[in-house]
Amino acid sequence: MNAEKNLVNLMKYMFSKRLISARDGNVSFKPKNKDYFLISPTSVRKNDLHQNQILKVHFDHAGNLSYDDKKGKPSRELHMHSFLLTNTKFFDKDTFVIHAHPPNVISYMGFDKTRELNKIKECFPEINVGNIGKNVKYHDAGSMDLAKNCYDNLLNKDLVGLERHGTLSIDSDSDKIIEDIETLEYYIGSYLKTEN
Repeated sequence: MNAEKNLVNLMKYMFSKRLISARDGNVSFKPKNKDYFLISPTSVRKNDLHQNQILKVHFDHAGNLSYDDKKGKPSRELHMHSFLLTNTKFFDKDTFVIHAHPPNVISYMGFDKTRELNKIKECFPEINVGNIGKNVKYHDAGSMDLAKNCYDNLLNKDLVGLERHGTLSIDSDSDKIIEDIETLEYYIGSYLKTEN
């Protein structure tokens, strides 16, 4: 399966499992040893996404980004993806970045008071998910502050919670990322039932 089709399938799967809504969430993929990555577009219903809407974003060593804007615009959270994907740590690896909005995870982290997502492992020591970093503080979607905070908290982890926003994950295996999100959503759903 080609990379564009894989990204489309990821978005449609997340929508079908209620891990994103029609216009939320974004995904990207950087092939190993390449100076570009693919990313989902903005202003497109994710359940209606097509391969030809996936955008290719080129980058150089200075961090400059370029893409064909006749094809559309990348997700407004482009920098949340590019800061990670352009890091030399990931250059020689196939790398996926997936941003989801799982409702139980968002509820668990809270709105007025926040709770660290990685604390769920204290309640369920057997939970089998990757290394969860510290929560990313709330920032406006698409802001450089959000992108920088995500980079700092996720660079050496597998997944982070974004306060009042969702999750951000990075791995060479998109199936593992989705499994981690679904596992967290399941266990946190059980936890939230005990709070009521």
